[in-house]
Amino acid sequence: MRRWGEASIAFALLALAAVPGRAADLRVTEAVGAVPLHADARPASPPRDAAEHKAMTQAVRRVALQLLSEQDPAEVEPRLEAALGADPKVYISRFRTLEDRGERPVLFSDDPEARSEYVVVVEAQVDADRVREALARSGLLVAPAGEARRFRVRLEAEGLEDFASYRALRETLIERVGVRSALPVELERGRAILEVDSELAGDALVAALVQAAPPGLTLTPLQTSPERVQLRVQFAPESAPGSIPAPAIDTSNQNRY
Repeated sequence: MRRWGEASIAFALLALAAVPGRAADLRVTEAVGAVPLHADARPASPPRDAAEHKAMTQAVRRVALQLLSEQDPAEVEPRLEAALGADPKVYISRFRTLEDRGERPVLFSDDPEARSEYVVVVEAQVDADRVREALARSGLLVAPAGEARRFRVRLEAEGLEDFASYRALRETLIERVGVRSALPVELERGRAILEVDSELAGDALVAALVQAAPPGLTLTPLQTSPERVQLRVQFAPESAPGSIPAPAIDTSNQNRY
């Protein structure tokens, strides 16, 4: 089997540059983060770090409430923490601290024992698509009747021997599983990462992918979660008379090169 050489990698990266990406729903939001300080207690983390974390959490919650604007805030707010998880950075592509106000008299904190609080103001770029997916998984956000749910899954493929094995994997995703798109975001010798836009979350996607694989393409799941899939790829086209034929190069369609 011909190996994936430097020329193949260069061609793949050139093709990657020609494929337009799906526009992400990024929302810039400012939020205040304040953590209470106590005279007789040493904080578990530096106050500024804790205040930035709280500000980012508030920014993500604000976007979540925008997406749930048609629902009663009193009903959805108590469920947001469980739906979004403890790490707001999962939903933030970048952030910066606009103001480090430092230690100030208590204004934002509701802790009656706080002697002061540490305050920062953060500007965060929140990925509303990821927030939307988390809300959908938790059942807080329901797609309108007739509209399919959408998931963005990071698929990491290992063991790719050449470009043909990568192409077989990608065509299986598109032609056999029926995902909306499978856009490569990273290609290197033996490994590829694709951003998959699908009606299936990661766990269901990898099950469908394994079942749909044509003869000669063996896919072994390594790790799966709703947002991320890792699998090992083995491709032996010489033993697969029904394997997928090579497609024509067509960069006018986002699902083909």
